Amino acid sequence: MRLRKKNATVQESLAEGNRIIDWYHTIFKLNSEDFVWEMYRQILQREPDPTGFYLNKNNIDAGKPRTAVVASLIQSDEAGEILSRKPSGQRNTTAFKLQSLFALWELEFLHGIYIQLLGRLPDEASVKRAAESMRQGVSRQTFIAQILLSAEMQGLLAHGVPASNPDISGRSSNQNIGIFLNFVVQVALDGEGIGRFIVRLTEGLLLLEKNYILHIATTDVNQREMEQTFAQLQAEFQGRIHLYHSDSMDTINRTVPADTWIVPYVGMGLAQYLQKPYLVCLHDLVYLHLPELYAKDMEHFQHVHAIAEKITANAAMVVFNSEFIRNHEGLTFLRLPVHKTEVVRFAAPYEEYTSIGVIAEYDFRTQYNLHGPYIAFPSVARLHKNHHRLIDAFHRYRLTQQGRLSGLQLVFTDELGYRPNQPEIAEALNAIADPQIRESIRFVGRIPSIHLPSLYKYAEGIVVPTLFEGSCPFPILESLIMDTPVSFGRLAVVQEVVADMSNFATFDPLDPLEMSHAIERLMINGKSVAPVQKAAFGDLLHRSWRSVAEEYSSIIDRLA
Repeated sequence: MRLRKKNATVQESLAEGNRIIDWYHTIFKLNSEDFVWEMYRQILQREPDPTGFYLNKNNIDAGKPRTAVVASLIQSDEAGEILSRKPSGQRNTTAFKLQSLFALWELEFLHGIYIQLLGRLPDEASVKRAAESMRQGVSRQTFIAQILLSAEMQGLLAHGVPASNPDISGRSSNQNIGIFLNFVVQVALDGEGIGRFIVRLTEGLLLLEKNYILHIATTDVNQREMEQTFAQLQAEFQGRIHLYHSDSMDTINRTVPADTWIVPYVGMGLAQYLQKPYLVCLHDLVYLHLPELYAKDMEHFQHVHAIAEKITANAAMVVFNSEFIRNHEGLTFLRLPVHKTEVVRFAAPYEEYTSIGVIAEYDFRTQYNLHGPYIAFPSVARLHKNHHRLIDAFHRYRLTQQGRLSGLQLVFTDELGYRPNQPEIAEALNAIADPQIRESIRFVGRIPSIHLPSLYKYAEGIVVPTLFEGSCPFPILESLIMDTPVSFGRLAVVQEVVADMSNFATFDPLDPLEMSHAIERLMINGKSVAPVQKAAFGDLLHRSWRSVAEEYSSIIDRLA
């Protein structure tokens, strides 16, 4: 009872928001029995059993280092089971902190552990050593134990705790803009929405008369991808784009001369360690809107949500692409203050598509074996993209008299296999008994971005069946600037920018029958309806990425 009473006082003294090292600086000053009692709570989230309590107390009294006792508890099987759970238990415990970190990718884990235990970011050499040791089989529990037993840890416990990770500091100017692309896994940006977004925004910023110098930072594994992604812009704007790569945020902060950072994706956990002001782009948190669809991966998305909370809390500004997402993700889910939020809408890639041009029709159709009429949905196959219902709807249309005579094909720009929605797609395809209709559904793979204008140009129409988007879907705008009509699901983000839907074949994206009727209407109207559809979008189709960049620039100026 005495130990429990004393421990209640200890618990009250440990603030939830502190780092582990802050707690340990207090805990390590306790007498041996109170120390052991609290460390069991810290790591195993329970009171000690008599055997464990007396064994560890007696060892400490006999001269065993306290860090060795903690290291032993951390490496126990019981701790391993606890740390593998999602965050649970009391929030002011080591276990709760480590549960969050154990769910992270390796680089995010390493940076989090260094901050929590050593109060600093790992330098380049430390990251490389740690990554190599883990590749050789050193477990995360063992790695933590090694840090606990290090001379640096002993010094911190003996001589005091360093200050917290530096707050985001001010800027010396606003001419040097950092683009933070430190993905912790290898990525392929060509054809991905995030890649096209950041390249267009980068070009728009360089076209402004502010003589911005852009500094692109990434991780070692993505160095070559960034070199390829920005090669054309580097050649066009010589001396104004500089590339950096490092797995250490300490190195990024010291070597990249950015005055302000743009973080284009809220799920990049390393952004929380930036030491200059940053604005983060929050495109959407789709799992919040479709929890039943993403239920089996919800633990992963809870992790993403936790990162999003940290990144947006530390950001100087959070930028959204629609009022819908600002209201739902920003103000409701994340509870951001209104003054930290801004809406900047995308632009259609008019300049890009004009410069790319189109391939000769015969050459394009021959390359992709697309002879004859086709409709398309240019998108990666993700759960909310709704490919299987579009296949169902297309099948229904092809069974009608008009559909049978049309010879129409349905084109997807992704591979068929190994996608998260493959079972649903396979089921929809297997339901098609007519081999001619089945063969008319084409998965052509991810085509190069320079071929996209041609895909749109020669299509009879574009159908966008997605269940959810964070802004007006890119394929709608891209199709219309190539004078090809569109049909799409009735989404709030589209209704924000198009007041009159009467000239569009819209549908409930959950209803394949209604979708099939929309395909029929799309085919009946033909390309003659494209000018009317373009007019319905008003200024949005004429909006340039330079205009988008001007709005970002205005935000950056206000951060000064």
